[in-house]
Amino acid sequence: ESKRVNGKPRPVPILYLGTVEQLLDKLLHAPGGNLRIESFQHGDVAALTAIAQRLDVAGIIDRHVPQQAHAAPSVGLTLLLAALNRAVQPRSKRGWAAWAKGTSLSHLFPNLDPDALTSQYFWDQMNCVSPDALRGIERELVQAVIRELGISLDLLFYDTTNFFTYVASDNPKPKLLQRGKNKQRRTDLRQFGLALLVSRDGQIPLCSQVYDGRTIDCKLFPDAFSRIRERLAEITQDTREITVVYDKGNPTRAHQLEVDKAPFGFVSSLVPSHHADLMAIPMADYQPLPEGSPLEGLPVYRTTKVVWSLERPGVLFRSEQLREGQIRGLQQHLDKRLRELEEWKEQLALPHSGPRDFEKKVEDILKGQYIADVLRIEYHPERKGADRLDYHVDLEAMAHLHEEVFGKRILVTSRSEWTTEEIIQAYRGQSHVEATFRQCKDDEHLAVRPQFHWTDQKIQVHAFICLLALMLARVVERQARALGHQEGLSGLLDLLGSVRLAMVLYASGPQGGRPRTTWQLEEMRPEARKLFEACVPSKAPFVYTAPTA
Repeated sequence: ESKRVNGKPRPVPILYLGTVEQLLDKLLHAPGGNLRIESFQHGDVAALTAIAQRLDVAGIIDRHVPQQAHAAPSVGLTLLLAALNRAVQPRSKRGWAAWAKGTSLSHLFPNLDPDALTSQYFWDQMNCVSPDALRGIERELVQAVIRELGISLDLLFYDTTNFFTYVASDNPKPKLLQRGKNKQRRTDLRQFGLALLVSRDGQIPLCSQVYDGRTIDCKLFPDAFSRIRERLAEITQDTREITVVYDKGNPTRAHQLEVDKAPFGFVSSLVPSHHADLMAIPMADYQPLPEGSPLEGLPVYRTTKVVWSLERPGVLFRSEQLREGQIRGLQQHLDKRLRELEEWKEQLALPHSGPRDFEKKVEDILKGQYIADVLRIEYHPERKGADRLDYHVDLEAMAHLHEEVFGKRILVTSRSEWTTEEIIQAYRGQSHVEATFRQCKDDEHLAVRPQFHWTDQKIQVHAFICLLALMLARVVERQARALGHQEGLSGLLDLLGSVRLAMVLYASGPQGGRPRTTWQLEEMRPEARKLFEACVPSKAPFVYTAPTA
């Protein structure tokens, strides 16, 4: 190992193993006649590869894109290899080969030379995939997943997110990368958006759209909804039993008219501030759901209301988790305003001090949701010193917010035949797509970033690669859930990643000759073996066993 000797790095031997001849002699005469000398990360890439082969991912991609002459691997296989990296340990295309050498990919794909897959090779292959081709590929992949796994389409969830990038502000090439309201609060960087529709069953991504980073949700919704309607018609003949769930802020009155024409149902939330009459219904009128209900004790209020020009079933309920978060948020903002007021009061105590425009200063302090409702400020210019400023918190108004406003949710639906519990549970399923977005921002597995592409076409292909990785990983998760695993998706991939493939050297035996090598799985935890065997077919090159004596 390297150590500093007299301030300079020097190699320091840890153990002397002997000459080359002595070392080979030790290897060939090890106890039992064999010795592991090399191993590779295997379980996760093998499970994902098995699913990709079952779905014919590479074949589907290759059917939609032109192939480069004499290029091997093909475009489909190249994108699949990139997706495997995204699922297991996201790296840039430049770092792909170094990562691949530590895995069993060269054994899963015998003709694969990791060193040949340079960043330039990836970019050239990605350049073959047009946006129209991506839509066709996604459609076929979704159809294959539904056909192979029997995914239920009864309840689907739609939402959007965005991903910041480090592409230079003066780069005019990308039109998708724009500044906007970033959900990770990086408004100083350019971003692109991603709209996604996922299934309740398995959280499989069914329809996606990459859009420019400045587009707000309600502007995107008409185009996204048209894509969703088209995709559902492509993957199933009967859409009447499908219900699409989306959050407040997506549709306007005009957009909702298009939703009403669709053959499938919907569940959506409403912006509370737009429906003061519903928010004014006192909590005393809410009724707890009965004993034995999946949502036992939850206070709810069922009604009908004209929303978006039609009378619709509505459900109001109070989420304690939301309520507690709103209480904490208001208190944090209120504490900040009180500190500002205390500092102002101390300043007023100094001679010849005071704001030139005290009305504007009071207005600025009262900015923020609910602050003006609970904070009372009076400024008396005729007084002197600190006595000019009086302020206090209206405890009665604060109690009203805590008990009658905070935590309330308003839902509307086209499913008038559904029970109150069914409507609420459908809406709460929106957490599935939110969890998907969190997973796509996980640094360890399935991360969309790092993202170094700066043309619109490459950004779209990159997003497709990430969603392909997510689709394959979701199938792994679905198989794990059937075995009773409760870990998150990252934990399941880590568990599979603990399964390693070892190369074993066998002595030639008494007859002499060259030593023999074979490959086999290392010893592993029982739960890892059970999951691996459920995800991977029992045949080469996925499973290796030592030859019998």
